[in-house]
Amino acid sequence: MQKCLKKHAFILWLLFAVVIAILFPTAGAKGGLFHSELTTQFGVWMIFFFQGLSLPTRELKIGYKPKRLHVFVLSWNYVLFPALMLLLLLPLRFVLLPELILGFCLLAILPTTVSSAVVFTTVSGGETSNAIFATIFSNLLSILLVPAVALAFLSAGTESIVPLAPLFTKLLILIALPLIAGQAIRKFLTDRSAWVSKRIKPLGNWIIIFIVHCAFAQSVSTGFFGQLSATSILTVMSSTVVVLLVVSRLVWWSSAFIKPTKEQRITAFFCASQKSLATGLPLITSIMVAAPWLVDGAAVLIPLLCYHPAQLVLAGLISDKWAQQKIQS
Repeated sequence: MQKCLKKHAFILWLLFAVVIAILFPTAGAKGGLFHSELTTQFGVWMIFFFQGLSLPTRELKIGYKPKRLHVFVLSWNYVLFPALMLLLLLPLRFVLLPELILGFCLLAILPTTVSSAVVFTTVSGGETSNAIFATIFSNLLSILLVPAVALAFLSAGTESIVPLAPLFTKLLILIALPLIAGQAIRKFLTDRSAWVSKRIKPLGNWIIIFIVHCAFAQSVSTGFFGQLSATSILTVMSSTVVVLLVVSRLVWWSSAFIKPTKEQRITAFFCASQKSLATGLPLITSIMVAAPWLVDGAAVLIPLLCYHPAQLVLAGLISDKWAQQKIQS
């Protein structure tokens, strides 16, 4: 029991933060005790600074071959997953609020997980170096791609003209600047970079929990959260599971067309089907910070918060099975 709680501590703390925000929203709302209008921006800055410290970009040159594997992963991350999501959302747009639909759209264009995809690939007997390259490249690409696509989509849905230049300037400060600063400092850490990355990961998780708490607290304070029915929440939860299962099945089936080795196919499966909470949440939050008038922050996070634990459970079950097969062979 204790081992299980420790393994899923991050998810449990996320749920606890949401519950506290719903019951006691005042402190986490804008203008409250935590001054979330300022602290969440600082939190986003710190997360991307930690990302810069943690990303082993020097290892990119090790696992960049075969190129067809990485084209496959990126195609699923940014083309096929979004296309499939749009199809699955056709019936949902009649029963869910637009903010939740937007949350699914943003989920679809997020990059793959970094640590989870690499860990599951390694445990399952996949190509670790290929997984490292795929996850790093996908996340670096997302820094430019996700805000651009999201802001274009959001501004297209409004009648007023949205000034994009100030928004991208703010995103540059919130995302690119700390990422570059982290990478610059990492170069001076040399052999201590792995030790530093391990130490800062828990702090990054606590910042994510804080940002989620503030987003839901603000949503409750404005009255938006009260518009969400239990049916809507259950529909989102079940839909994310359906999306995960369909995508996972199609990724595994389609990976055969690139004629990979068994190890490369395992790598493709985990890197193409997963979506990063650690990168996705601050990316979405930074967009909401840059354009707070466009959409409610908490609502768009719900699909991602549902998808994250579901993908970990599925990946855990599959990796255990493949690890056993690896031992037996």
